[in-house]
Amino acid sequence: MAQTHLYSHQKLMNDPTLFMGQVPLIAHGDSWFSFGDFFPTKTRSLLDFFQFGRDAGIVNYAMPGQRLRDYPDPQRYAKFHLAMTLRGMPRWGAVLLSGGGNDMIAWLRRGPGTDLGQRLLRAPAEWLPEHFGPLRYVSEHGWSKLCAELLQSYVELDALRKQCANPQAPMVTHVYDYMVPRFAYAAGGLAGPWCAPSLQTFQIPTEAWAPIMRLLVDWNHSFLTHTVQNCIGNFVVLDTRGVSQPAEAGSTGRSGDWQNEIHLIPEAYEKMARRNCNDTLSSLVAGYEI
Repeated sequence: MAQTHLYSHQKLMNDPTLFMGQVPLIAHGDSWFSFGDFFPTKTRSLLDFFQFGRDAGIVNYAMPGQRLRDYPDPQRYAKFHLAMTLRGMPRWGAVLLSGGGNDMIAWLRRGPGTDLGQRLLRAPAEWLPEHFGPLRYVSEHGWSKLCAELLQSYVELDALRKQCANPQAPMVTHVYDYMVPRFAYAAGGLAGPWCAPSLQTFQIPTEAWAPIMRLLVDWNHSFLTHTVQNCIGNFVVLDTRGVSQPAEAGSTGRSGDWQNEIHLIPEAYEKMARRNCNDTLSSLVAGYEI
């Protein structure tokens, strides 16, 4: 059976035989490609369950909290840039990305004192009429500004891809799933929650919290599959929406398929990879010549 192995940057630099018989892949991202709790086995990550239909090795630069806007920065992520551009690095079969979630959270945390075009949530005096549904609480102008920021990062990552040994390597990302904002912490209360406090600050009714996040996740899918794909060639989006069992609103611990507010349990990541990712991933590297 084909196996997928995860490697560190140090392993990449020190072992010239690292990818013998394997498709070499490179990944960058956030907690969905690393871990979502101080006890990693509580969540693991989506990357842990990727299968490519053949032996593959992934050099992974993902860590929790990292924002997509920063991935192209050669000073902040010098090792990733080295692996992409240094002569003698592998001819990457694909560039795997998990990003945008922490960028969105950062914009959710921008308070009412911020200009409406620079935040995602509306203060009570700015709410639209009720017939707008969850959209009444969201700044579309702010969302557009966030998307422009993210698009610039993807364009810069595309330019970085063009400098690697395989400039035609597919760039692959995922969408996330419908998280329910709630006060469910990680790491024994040392991390999170990420979304619920902002919604509470803006006095948004709790019954609107989940619909707002659903709206934003769907907008993210539309942004990736229309705006980014129209701007960047060979950009692949794994639609990971609607796979997990939602958490119960108001719960404060593990609920449904969610270990905490924004991270899934291992079984849910495995289900997501199997149902919505692995067939596409296998097709992308099927023709790669080792």
